[in-house]
This record gives sequence, C-alpha cells and structure tokens, in this order.
Amino acid sequence: MDTYIRAQTLIRKIESMSGNEDRSLVRVLINVLSHSLSLVMAELIKTQEMDVSQLEAIHITGYSQLTQAQIDTITRISRSALVGSKNKAVRLTFHDCVGGCNGCLNVNNPDNKGLEDLVADIETVYQENNFSEIISRADLWALLGIWAINQTIIANNEDCDTCEEVPDLEVTFKWGRKDCATAPYSDDDVGLPAATFDHAELMEFFSDEFDFNDREVTALMGVHTLGAAKIFNSGFHGTWISGGANGASGAVFFNNQYFINMASLDWTLAQRLCTSLSNVDSDLCSNGQTTGWQWNVAGLGFNLNADMSLFKVGNTELDRLMFLYRILTLILMGSPLVPTQPVPLPRLRPM
Repeated sequence: MDTYIRAQTLIRKIESMSGNEDRSLVRVLINVLSHSLSLVMAELIKTQEMDVSQLEAIHITGYSQLTQAQIDTITRISRSALVGSKNKAVRLTFHDCVGGCNGCLNVNNPDNKGLEDLVADIETVYQENNFSEIISRADLWALLGIWAINQTIIANNEDCDTCEEVPDLEVTFKWGRKDCATAPYSDDDVGLPAATFDHAELMEFFSDEFDFNDREVTALMGVHTLGAAKIFNSGFHGTWISGGANGASGAVFFNNQYFINMASLDWTLAQRLCTSLSNVDSDLCSNGQTTGWQWNVAGLGFNLNADMSLFKVGNTELDRLMFLYRILTLILMGSPLVPTQPVPLPRLRPM
C-alpha cells in the first residue's frame, strides 16, 4: 500500500496549493497522481485487499466523499468512546456547531464543562485509527450525535411496552466540515445560549445563529429529553425527564416526554440547596451553595428558564395555547421529533 500512501500525499499537496503555482508543476503533479492511482488499483486487484465496492471509493478517500462502508466502520469503532455518554455526544454536536461546526471545543469554557472527557476519549479513537485520512473531527462529532440519537430511540422502543414506538430518525448526514487549525481544542468563546434566556432571547439566538423559526427552535429544545445537569458543571442540577437519562437499564430514551411534562405538570421555580440534592457528594458543596433558579417537579423532572420560556412566554392562557399549537404542528407535519418514514442511517450527501 506504499503507492496508495504516496498518492494520498500528492492529493493533499494539490489541495493545499494556493493557485499561484507554476502551471507546469500542476500538470506534472496531476500526471504523477493519475499514474499512482492506476498503480493502486492494479495492486488492490492483484492482492485482493479490497472488494469492488471498496475499489470504487479508493480515489475519494478524504473529505470530498464518504462511503457507507466507511461510515459503518467509523461508527463501529468510535462507539466505544460513547459508552454511558450518548446524551453528551448530542450535546457535543450542538456545542461544536455554535459559531460554526469546526471540530474544536473550548473545554475551559464553563458552558462546556462535562464534555472534556468525551472530547478526549473520541480524540484517542480518532488518532489511534488514523481517522484524519477519512473524516474530519467536525464530521465525526456530527455523525456520532446522529448515531447517539438513533441509539436512544432504540432504547426507548425496547423499554416501551404499551406506548407508541418512536420511528428511526429521518435525517441526511452531510459531510464536508473542516476542522480548525488547533482541533480538537480551541480558546474561542463562541457565545453559547444561556440557561436563563427568556422566550425572545431564545428565539433571537437561534434565528441569528441557525436561521431557525419558532417551530424549529421548539423541536430542537426537545433534545433535552435526553439530558441531565450537574451543579458542579453548569450550576443547575437535575434530570430533565426522570427515568429518561438514567433508566432502569442505564439507557437514555429519546421521545416526546419533554413536551408532555412541560404542558401537563405543575412547575415550581426555585433554587435548591446543594446539600439537599440527590447523587451529590455534600462534602463538595460550598457553604450555602444553591443551584441557579430552575423549574422543578419533585420526582418527575426539571427545566431551565430557557425551556419553560417555550411554554410560559408571559404565563397567559394564550401563551400556553401557542405552545400546544407548535407541538401539534410538529406532530402533524412530521417533524424530527415524530418522523413519519423510518430510513436507514445515515444517507450520504456532501455539504
């Protein structure tokens, strides 16, 4: 495979060219590259190192295209880094894409606290398996986020005896994201959304950052059905859906319980003493330490102010009606929360 490695080196050389190089040099490189790739094909056929479907992909290794076989291999190898961290993988995917999906995270930013171990674990897999020759970190993080959601859909359906099953996530994976120069780490603060956002601030953030409308923001917030917060990370504490982040099987469950709870439970806004919190070593609590202001229903879940702003815009019946309207349209129009057509994951398409 030395010829193949040399060919890949030439590809990277051409991709890095500024466009100002001597045209004769370009022609030489193209001729050498073409010859090298021909040799690669001949070597592979002779040694039977790859089947025909793999041969078809040999010239597009890198960031220009991915095959389904490569995707399957990448997810199979990488999932070891996501054991017990599927909800964190979804969070990482989102945090990376605020400010641009570039495979870089500022782990020193308090808003990213709790993701540092996952980034390190994925990076170990990335380096040990030479994934840089196949996929960028930004694409890998996005792919693992999609995979994690589908796994939590499977977990939900396996745990579901009487409820309606959630179909597979209907999504097209797009590749082509480029890593920042210092990937996977960065010192940049990209301006993540605040837990204290009110309705107007929440909608403005997602409109400016992603061009989302109110309906799309409402759908996206539903991913909190997977999540949990820890006081020593974010300053808040609780599981959005009790039993969802840590079910009897230790799985996370993706469903629409987030919306059901928000619309049907009697929520109370309060701060909670650190020493009174479950699953917290009280010796680590500082004197009088409390959570931030958060919405709670004992034994059933908690929400941030940004969550409740979807429902309690002005705490009027009209606000509640509009929230329920948005949820109804999500269901009737076949949103990602309630997909209508199960499809294989992922379908491949370049960005």
